[in-house]
Amino acid sequence: MFDLNRFLELREERVELQKNLLNQFNYPLIAIRTNYPGENKLEPLAIKITDIASNEIKELFKNKIIFEKILENLEGKIYLFIIKEKVEITKKICVEFEENHILGRCLDIDVYSTDGSSLSRSMFGYPKRKCMICDDLAFVCGRSMKHSHQDIKNVILKKYIDYNDYLIKRDEIAKKIGDLALNSMIYEVATAPAFGLVSPLTQGSHSDMDFFTFLKSSFAIKDGFEEMAKISYSYLNLKDIFLLSRKIGLDMEKNMFKATGNVNTHKGMIFLLGVVVVAVSKILYENKNFDDIQFLIKDMCKDILKDFENIKNKKELTHGEKLFIDYGFTGVRGEVKNGLEVVFNGSLKILEDSLKRNPDFNLAFVQTLIFLMGKVMDSTIVHRHSIQMLNRVKKEAEEFFKNGGIYEKTGLKTAIDIENAYIKEKISPGGSADLLAVTIFLYFFKNLFFNK
Repeated sequence: MFDLNRFLELREERVELQKNLLNQFNYPLIAIRTNYPGENKLEPLAIKITDIASNEIKELFKNKIIFEKILENLEGKIYLFIIKEKVEITKKICVEFEENHILGRCLDIDVYSTDGSSLSRSMFGYPKRKCMICDDLAFVCGRSMKHSHQDIKNVILKKYIDYNDYLIKRDEIAKKIGDLALNSMIYEVATAPAFGLVSPLTQGSHSDMDFFTFLKSSFAIKDGFEEMAKISYSYLNLKDIFLLSRKIGLDMEKNMFKATGNVNTHKGMIFLLGVVVVAVSKILYENKNFDDIQFLIKDMCKDILKDFENIKNKKELTHGEKLFIDYGFTGVRGEVKNGLEVVFNGSLKILEDSLKRNPDFNLAFVQTLIFLMGKVMDSTIVHRHSIQMLNRVKKEAEEFFKNGGIYEKTGLKTAIDIENAYIKEKISPGGSADLLAVTIFLYFFKNLFFNK
């Protein structure tokens, strides 16, 4: 039998606990529970939804949760988190979760400031919550008991079913995207001749890596691309997705170095292909068109060059940062800021046209690589040599491409001659290689999801 007095006592104890935690840590507190009708707040469905929401909130505030406590009593199952974050940002994230997550309407996610007060939506310009059944305000329906407990439970159950259907679809799509990312990396390193890059036939201009190093690295980072796709296939906005994906990217780099014995095979690829993976997953979630990918990338990366701000004060600089200081070279950051123009309005069509001309994938990939080498401001070449060497490589590739490239009468011989010369001079067009992998990825993605 339900004990109202005990229920009220537990509520007072929780409020007192929250105050003590706020005083102890001096950071905002989040309280999460399912807004479940009736006296039994510990029904399995209510507990399950609370667990799901709390786990996802933990992911959103990763590395910022400094205290966690779980209560389970007549009030239901309640998660308490102390968040090392500004209270305004904390509230914004929680309101967006309530408004946009499939299970959001089923939850009460309260945010408390350090003085113990609960922050209302109106304080930050958000509208009052709507009823999960009708369009009336939730508190109006609650006071008037407009809907029966069973009707509310049925809606909560339906949302839970919808959420699980979403998870199945999200995981299927993320796996397909992860597989495409892996395939594109392997296709890229399998392309030959490769003009100083590693291929199955040669180490190219590299003494510390070979074809098998790239295979190990590709498999080591594949799961990271899948995780990025999962995060992006959601209600989250691009800015938050981008930040979460960059954290995944750092873990991918660690996995790469572990697999290769500290050899950098795919650091640039992780960033570049990661941006594309996020964009393609998001357009699938929002039911947009293939052409929207480029606009999404531009929007997501519009502030990417801010990474270069104040780098003169940094003690240790990346290769890209050194090139920016020396030459104003924006490299891959500049490419994504422009929405990968060289891919969407260049290499992708080259690849498609090449395959229409001849179904041989390797020839098509080589031809696309030649095109990219003639267009891309390749930071790898500049880092290894100079701007002058980059200009030479671009000029040679552009002339080769204009004359027919790999498809000209002596195209294969010319390509092998260029490759041998580049290997001798230690030239390696790594930036073009990364963009080739992206082009391959987008080609197969387009055919899988849009050319049905």
